[in-house]
Amino acid sequence: VQITFIFPDIALSRGKRFVRGIMSASLLTHQSSVCIGARRPVFGSLRSCRGSARPPAVRCQAEGQQSADRAPSPDTVKAPAAAAALGRRSAMLGMAAAAVATAVDFSAPAEGVAKETAQVGTYLPKADIDGFNLFVPDRSKTPALRAGTVDRDNPYRFSVPSTWREIQVANIQSGNYCQPRCAEPWTEVIFQDPAEGRVQVLVSPLQRLTNQAQAPIEDVGTPEGILGSLGSYITGTYLDEEDVKSIEKKSFDGRTYYLYEANANYGTLGPHTLTMVTTKGDLLLAFAIAANDKQWAKSEKKLRTMLETFRASA
Repeated sequence: VQITFIFPDIALSRGKRFVRGIMSASLLTHQSSVCIGARRPVFGSLRSCRGSARPPAVRCQAEGQQSADRAPSPDTVKAPAAAAALGRRSAMLGMAAAAVATAVDFSAPAEGVAKETAQVGTYLPKADIDGFNLFVPDRSKTPALRAGTVDRDNPYRFSVPSTWREIQVANIQSGNYCQPRCAEPWTEVIFQDPAEGRVQVLVSPLQRLTNQAQAPIEDVGTPEGILGSLGSYITGTYLDEEDVKSIEKKSFDGRTYYLYEANANYGTLGPHTLTMVTTKGDLLLAFAIAANDKQWAKSEKKLRTMLETFRASA
C-alpha cells in the first residue's frame, strides 16, 4: 500500500529556489525473495544469502526538486507571500501526516495485532496433557473457515499452554481479502505468552507446490524439499541450511508430518523454531513455534510438547 501526497511548488528566496514537498508512506506487509532454486516458494526460500532480506517497514521521506522551467519572475515573488506560502505548506504537511497515520496503523506489527485477551485456560477445554488446553476452531473462527477453504466440519487442532493468550491476526495476513481461494499463504491463528514463546498456524494453497490435487505430503516433496519453501515463515526473514538442526518424518492418524528444528540468530520471530508441516485436501498446513533465548531456556520442553499436539483434522 502506498500513499503519496504531492504539494504545489512553493517559491522561496527571490524565486530562485523551489521546493516540491512529497510525502509518501509505504506499508510493506510481506517480503519474500528467492536466491536459489527455480520453484516458486510457498512461504519463502531456504537460502544462503545472509543479510539480503529486509524486514517490513514504514517509510516517510521528503524530497527537494528544482524547477527552473516553472520559476516565476523574481519581480513577482515577495517575501511576505513566500512566508505565507511556506506556512500553508507546513499546514498541508501536517494534515497529510495525520491522513497517513489514519490510513496506516504504525503501531501494529505485521505478523499480528497485540490485543489483550483472556488466558486460554479460562475458556478452552482441558487437553489430555497437564497444563494444556485444546484448541479446535469453530466454523466461523477465521476467513478461511467461513469461506469453506479450510474444512469447517473437521478442522485442524492443537493444544496450548493454559497461560497463553490468543493474538488477533492482522487483516492483511488473515486472507480475508482473497477468500475463498487465495493464491498466497495466510495466517489462521496466533497464540503467545511473552515469557514462553509464540505459535501460529499458516496455510498455503497446495497448487503452489504441485499440480496434483489433494496430494499427500510425501507426493509433494521430501522433507528437505518442502523446507526449501518455508524459510521466511519459520524465521520471519530467511533460513540458511546450516542453521537447520534436525528434520524428522512422523505419522499420526495415518497422515505424514514433517518436523523441523532450526536455530537462526537472525530470525525476527526468535532464533529457536519448531515447525510441523503436512497437507490436507488442497492445502499445506504449517504449525510454527518460535522463541527467543530467554523463552527457550524456560520453556523448551513445553514448546516441544506443544509441537506434537498439532493435527490437520480434529
